[in-house]
Amino acid sequence: MAIIRYQTPLLNLQHEINRMFEEFDRSVEQEPSQNTMFRPAVDVREDADAYVVHVEVPGVPRENLDIAMQDGALLIRGRKESTSQNGDARFRRVERSYGTFARALQLPRNVDPERISASLNDGVLEVRLPKREEIKPRRIAIGGTHEAQNGSSEAQSQLSDNASSTSGSSDNFEGAASA
Repeated sequence: MAIIRYQTPLLNLQHEINRMFEEFDRSVEQEPSQNTMFRPAVDVREDADAYVVHVEVPGVPRENLDIAMQDGALLIRGRKESTSQNGDARFRRVERSYGTFARALQLPRNVDPERISASLNDGVLEVRLPKREEIKPRRIAIGGTHEAQNGSSEAQSQLSDNASSTSGSSDNFEGAASA
């Protein structure tokens, strides 16, 4: 008679977890790929004069970045290259991301594309998107007798002086009611 080992569900779970960690360790030991894509963090803020975009791109040289504006969107593309290995050394753990990236941000209509500027400092790309000067409403002065309609006291007194000299009477409704 053969002896069959009893396996509990917890023991099966333990074997599955061990298998997953072993597979993970094997994948980490492999060399990093140059073709992977990563997504750098982006912050967008707005102030009174412009929108400012900050993109975290540590280790990406200026010549590996491309910034363009197309169809009302800001396109930021780049490539982060991995460091070369020395001799027969192998990576045991790789947590940094390498490869190409692309980000597209839809822009508001009031961005002035002619004044966009960018700078790269300490691994942070800053793209400044100035706002267009909006056409501000302006007050229009009304000259002549039309000023009386806007409540100008000087124009009203001038208008009532003109009316009494031409008709000889004043438009005083209290006096008309008592007469």
